[in-house]
Parts: sequence; C-alpha cells; structure tokens
Amino acid sequence: MTIDQTGIAIAAGLEAEDNSDLRELLERQASLFSAHSADRKVNASATYIVFDAEYIFDRDTHKAYITGEGKEGDDQPRRKIHWPFHHIAAISWLSFRFLPGSDIPVIGGPFVLAADETDEAEMLTAFFAALRATGDGRLVSWGGEVRDYAVIRHLACVHGLVLPQQLRDTWPNARERLDLCRAVTVQADPVHLQEYAAASSIPSKPSPAKQIGAMAERGQWIAVRDHVLADVVTAAIIALRHLSSNSLIVCDRERTVQAVADAAGAAVPGGEFVDRTLKPWARDKLRAAGLRGKVFRAD
Repeated sequence: MTIDQTGIAIAAGLEAEDNSDLRELLERQASLFSAHSADRKVNASATYIVFDAEYIFDRDTHKAYITGEGKEGDDQPRRKIHWPFHHIAAISWLSFRFLPGSDIPVIGGPFVLAADETDEAEMLTAFFAALRATGDGRLVSWGGEVRDYAVIRHLACVHGLVLPQQLRDTWPNARERLDLCRAVTVQADPVHLQEYAAASSIPSKPSPAKQIGAMAERGQWIAVRDHVLADVVTAAIIALRHLSSNSLIVCDRERTVQAVADAAGAAVPGGEFVDRTLKPWARDKLRAAGLRGKVFRAD
C-alpha cells in the first residue's frame, strides 16, 4: 500500500472502534483505491464472465429435515426450501475479452450445461475451470450475491471442489465480481432482471422465473436451457451498457450485441429465445444504429 493509500484509509477510519474495524477499513479503502486506478485503464485487456444458474430443490432431504430425521434438535424447522437445499439444474456463462483498439470484444461461449446430461460436480468443475482460464477476469451476475454464490460455495464444499479466485472473497463488493443488480440499484428498490430489461427494451426471460424449477422436475430440459441462456444473454447486454456508461470499456455496442446473438445461435442451434427474439432484436438495433434521422418500421 502506498503512503497516499494509507493516508486515505486512515482518514476514513478515524472513527473505528477497534483495530479490527480499522484494519477492515484499511483493506477496503486500499481495494477501492486500486480499483479506481485500474478503472482509468479502459480496455486494458479487461475480461468479464457473465453467468447464471437455475436450480432444482432437494425435496427429499428437506422433507427429512422438517419431519425430524435431519433437523437435529431444531424445534422450529423452516418449511420454505432455502438455498442450502438447492442443486444446479442448469448453468450458463459467456465471456467478453476487451482488447485495446478493438471495437468488438472476443466472445467466449455462451456455454450451457444442464443436469439431464451433466452431473452437478462436472458442471461446477467446468465453470470453475472457465473462471480460472480468464486469470483476473471479473465475474458478472444479476443478483448473484443474494443466492447464486451462496449455493455455489456450499456445493463446492459438498463436492470437495476448490473455489476459483473470483468466489473466495465473500465481501459483496469484492473487486473480482460485479453484481449488476446491486450496481444499477444503489439505494433504490431492487428489481428483477426482467423488470430492468423490460424498462430498457432488452429481450429477456422466455418463461416465468418461478416455473423453471418445476420445468426441471418435469424434465423439460429444452425450456430450462433456453431460459438459462436467455438470462445470461440479457445480463450480458445490460453489462455492456453499464460498463460502457461507466467508462470501463469502449466498444461498438450494436455490433457487439449482434456478435453475442450470433454466438448464442451457434452455441444452441434452434433455440427459441435466440432465433425468435434475440436475433431479430439485435439486427433491428444494428440497422437503426446505421441510419440517420427518424426510423420508420412497418407493422
């Protein structure tokens, strides 16, 4: 830590009650200082990995817990199935690598894995390997700090897997991660991904979010894959806008979105969301960006 960083941190920590509070403030101020310095280097080979997961409930284990077989002295077991009883039904991720002087990032994926073909440990192993391959790539989610990361950390313990660097710091504002929901909300009321997307005229969820678990239990894996892919693509488009507006990246937004749509179509050929919704929308945005003046569209 430099003298300037230490001075900033100490000034902010004068009110700390004990050494542990001061130490935490020092660490956070140093992290913020480093982050601001890094943010000045736009597109300095920055990499972002956008991810989403859908879940299926472990109903048998939860039933054992609430009926007494597994509650171990818990006199008031919680009947709602909370995150420790969640297992991965499907997981998807997409990476952006922004290079200096390039208007379009290098796109990796999107990748989609589901429990009908791949077991949970294999899905997590593949996802962790992808994160490690990016080095210091920043993990991006919508609301990941609320549930996703808790589930993944728990399952990594269950399966004996080592967490990648992006998931080790449990501070919700860790530099290694970006929770878009927290970033765009700040102190306003949190909103769902589909709310924000609808207000931004971005295509989103082909199925109601609350139905995905039931779809997985019924074996509707095509719909589950379509949904998790849609969430990743929607979050990726929101991330592009957010990062660009905050001067963290420079790119041709419309051409990049078209590249995302093309990559999604190649990754999941015949996907209903991609073919019927995303691709026409991306083409329309690209055409409109190339026009001047008022744009007229036929009904």
